[in-house]
Order: sequence, then C-alpha cells, then structure tokens
Amino acid sequence: MYNQLAKNIKLWPISFMVILLAILLLAGCGAPENRSGQPAAEADKASLFAYVGAGLKEPFSEIARLYEQKTGVKVETSYNNSGALLNQMETAGKGDIFMPGSMPYIQKAEQAGQLGEMVGPIAYHTPAIITPKGNPAQISQIQDLAKPGVKIIMPDKEATAMGKAAFEIFDKLEITKQVEENILTYTETPMKAAEMLMMGQGNAGITELSMVYKNRDKLDVIEIDPAVNIIEEIPCAMLTFSTQQEQAKDFLKFVEEEGPAIFAQYGFKTEA
Repeated sequence: MYNQLAKNIKLWPISFMVILLAILLLAGCGAPENRSGQPAAEADKASLFAYVGAGLKEPFSEIARLYEQKTGVKVETSYNNSGALLNQMETAGKGDIFMPGSMPYIQKAEQAGQLGEMVGPIAYHTPAIITPKGNPAQISQIQDLAKPGVKIIMPDKEATAMGKAAFEIFDKLEITKQVEENILTYTETPMKAAEMLMMGQGNAGITELSMVYKNRDKLDVIEIDPAVNIIEEIPCAMLTFSTQQEQAKDFLKFVEEEGPAIFAQYGFKTEA
C-alpha cells in the first residue's frame, strides 16, 4: 500500500503538466479558426437563404462565395424558374433574399406582402435568339421564328422571365400564333432550352444573351432588334419574413456594389 501511494505521488506532477499543456493548446493565441480561415465566432454566424432565378446561378454563386469569404456568412440558395420560386416562398414562409429574373415577379411578391428593401437593377435580362452552331435553319431575325417548318425550343411562357418576355415580343409583332405552331416543347428554364439545342433537338430558341457566353463553340446567337426587344431588369430584394434583417440588408448592399461587375463577367448586360 505504501509503495502504491508513493507511486501515485510521483505521477501527480506529470499529470498536472499534461492537463496544463492541454489547456494552453485549447486556448491558443486567439479564437480558433475554421477551414476557411475565419474565426470560429464568425463561422457560427447563421446563414442566409436566397431564392434565385435559375438563369442567374453562375453569377449569384460567385457573389455568394465572395460574401462568405468576406463576412463568414454562408448564403444557401434555391435555384429555380421565377414562378416556382414564388410558390416555394409562399409555401415555406421563410427565407431572406429574392432575386428573380425580372421585375414582374418582384411585383407579385410585393403584392403578396413578402417584399422588403430592394436594390437594382443589378443587371439586365436580354432576350436573344440562339441556334445550333452553323444556324442550319438560317434564322436572321425574330420574325423568322414564324416561318413554317422552323423547330423551336422555348422556355416556359408563364413560369420563366425569358419565356414571358419572348411572348410579349411575339404579341407585339403579331406572330404569336405562327410561332406557337412551330414550338416543339417548352422547358422549365432557359438553360434547358439551350441544352436541347446543343443536342440538336431543334433549330432555334430564345434565351438570355449570356447563355451563349460559355457555349460559343456550340451555339450561334442572333441579337433581337432593340426596337422590338423587351429587356428586363434584374433586381435583388429582402423578404419580409427574414429573421436576419440586418444581415440581409448587408448582403443587399454587397450585391449592389459588387454584383454588376460579376454579372458582366458572365456575359450579362449591366447597362440598359
């Protein structure tokens, strides 16, 4: 028994040193950091949630990445056509940011009492005609989409900002009936219309001018006469049911300041 007690007494200083070293390591010289290099206090900040038009995915993802890098606040995002986003917002009753493809969807959210502060336009949605590389149907102007035999792939005319704008143009030119006879199918996003054309499933379609930016080797673009084109503003707004109003306002300010240059990098027009 005496030998065991002596043994325990000898171990006390060693145990004490181990505990002390562990405390010092945990304390460090400041707040521990996460993998991104942000202090833990910043890493623990609540994330924002944004509803964003599918056609804006690439520039918005870059904005969200830079904002998280700057502030430590992550921006989680639902990308979909603008009509579907309105339904999601109404069903969920939560979220912080809304960035659809055009102002009419902002107006609908405002009428539903969902909209708070807004900034923009950050960029412009510019309808353009796209064709498979080589333009096999020899489309030169929007009126050519009404010619018999042209096979058209179109974004949904109700759920997407681009489809809605396209049909306003057709109505203005009084060619809607002829164009509708040529439509093979409607797609839920403009990007899907572009993808189908790149796969050879049609002669032409209308989508956002920026869609051609990264697919120049597979698509040709015919710009629409500005005298008949309908160019939509792209805004960004805070939602009234946001539980992080100040953080959402800070994000809006960041989008207003940094957004136009980022959208321009992805082929969007930023001046009317």
